[in-house]
Amino acid sequence: MPDSLAFAVDVFRTICDRLWSKAADLRLLIESGYSFEEWLNWEAYLACKLRQEHFPFCEVSPKPTYASEGVATDSGDSDRNLGDLRVGGPNDGADHCWLFAEIVLLHDDTSMKWLAKIESDIGKLKRLGWKKSAALLIVVEASRAEGLANGPLQDRTALTDPFVIPLPGGGKVVVNAYDIKTNRADTLTLTAG
Repeated sequence: MPDSLAFAVDVFRTICDRLWSKAADLRLLIESGYSFEEWLNWEAYLACKLRQEHFPFCEVSPKPTYASEGVATDSGDSDRNLGDLRVGGPNDGADHCWLFAEIVLLHDDTSMKWLAKIESDIGKLKRLGWKKSAALLIVVEASRAEGLANGPLQDRTALTDPFVIPLPGGGKVVVNAYDIKTNRADTLTLTAG
């Protein structure tokens, strides 16, 4: 029976493995100069849904509502009321094996507006009030060159090591996951050992 940290890391790696298999697609999307964040959301959903029967996950849901987790909603802001992915762990009595995720994209052609989106997503995840289940902010940094200079969350501890995807023809994608809690002492992280 996995614990909540092992479960969150496994879901994160499941998503990263799917993105690894899409390296050529990622390269083309980066070259477009436009956001492909919604594509990332659907790839994350597909990665987990295709694995649901064999892991097993008891639930994989795209666009989960914060209201489904007991969070009061804002009547006029539907984006604030929806997450990107929810995954439930094995249905064998495992405690706190739930993951609610927001996915953000940074790439060569994005501007500072994405920093505001990251802060907004952090605020949304904190509203969950979860202490033991994973409230993940998954940050995908994509670059045609050698990568973005500095990630936006360097003051936070990542859930696990970053996942690096080299792109055909050069460039790379670096994927990090951060467990966002109201009280940082509750954050799920691997300990050095």
